[in-house]
Amino acid sequence: MSVYDRWHLSHPPAGARKCSAHRKVPSAGHGTGLRWQVRGAGQDGRPVKQNFEFEQDAKDKEAELKAAVRAGTFVDDRAGKITFQQYAEQWRKARVHDPATAERIRSAFENHVYEGRAKGVPKGKTAQGGNSIGQYPMAALSRRVSIVQQWIASLPLHANTALLVITDVSQVFRAAADDKIIALNPLAADSVQKPRPVESRAVAWPRELVEAVAAELPAGMRPMPYLGACCAHRQGELCAVALEDLDFLRKTCGISYQVKYMDVTGVADLTSPPRPSPLRGKILVYAPVKNKKPREVPVADEVILMLSAHLAARPATAVKLPRVRRDGKIDGDLTRRLVFTNGGRPWYKGTVQRPWDRAWKAAGVAKAAQVNGWHVLRH
Repeated sequence: MSVYDRWHLSHPPAGARKCSAHRKVPSAGHGTGLRWQVRGAGQDGRPVKQNFEFEQDAKDKEAELKAAVRAGTFVDDRAGKITFQQYAEQWRKARVHDPATAERIRSAFENHVYEGRAKGVPKGKTAQGGNSIGQYPMAALSRRVSIVQQWIASLPLHANTALLVITDVSQVFRAAADDKIIALNPLAADSVQKPRPVESRAVAWPRELVEAVAAELPAGMRPMPYLGACCAHRQGELCAVALEDLDFLRKTCGISYQVKYMDVTGVADLTSPPRPSPLRGKILVYAPVKNKKPREVPVADEVILMLSAHLAARPATAVKLPRVRRDGKIDGDLTRRLVFTNGGRPWYKGTVQRPWDRAWKAAGVAKAAQVNGWHVLRH
């Protein structure tokens, strides 16, 4: 790092005329802009230039930059010009997330962090109506914590969900600090206020309520609530129950897959063409269960009898879908003989909820997804 006088030549030609004000040979930029410039190279070898009005200010900055380079804390202000959205997309696509986490982060950023792209969404607002921060340079967000605080305050989310989004955004800032894009993670500032987590206590349905809802479901779905309450399936796992999972002699059920949508935009290793999907870039797949922990659980005698009667009336249907490995990659196709299907097609979150909602209403269950959703069967 060195300080240069921009207004005068450091090595003037012999006989050059000096200016009357400073008694030095003027440069082409004499008298324009800030006179003193700090020049040097950062840790990555990129040139660094910063101009000042007074020589002492330039010398102070020179000393500061030299110390930062030696300590490994140097941050090039120009690197911070990249917007949050640009950097976050680079970060997101380089992460080794499982498919569910990758999709959750993508959706959260597009709905609650970046500016909404749909027609009619005001500038500076997200698709869900909160303040957006995706359009701001990273350096600006790092230096103006108030912008990030306003974003947090505007999140139209339950406190626990908002905290999850804030944590994901904080990971982006931490990565940017590690990359020397910014000096500090603004979400780590003491002045930032975040929502307080809300504790909720799960309440199990009594047998009577399970029976009441099951009675209102279509005949081909009626064993689903019983099996879910008995074996603690999640919704996608119930949709993936196959004949090969059931051991009627040992009275057990294996749980190793779930049916879900996966974003395959840009994926080239599909062994068969993507299935038609109402969601652009997504297809139904057999994916590993949450936490990638398959399990085998006992099934009550009466549920075994119920499943036997169900399969006698409605034999299992062979359904082929792409299979997702535990590392999130497509691994060819897998055919499973599904116990529950929607006219020969697999049930999934987008279709199974409608008959469940109708059954709730008919059984007199309050519509509160956090309390009375499919997940309540796990309790």
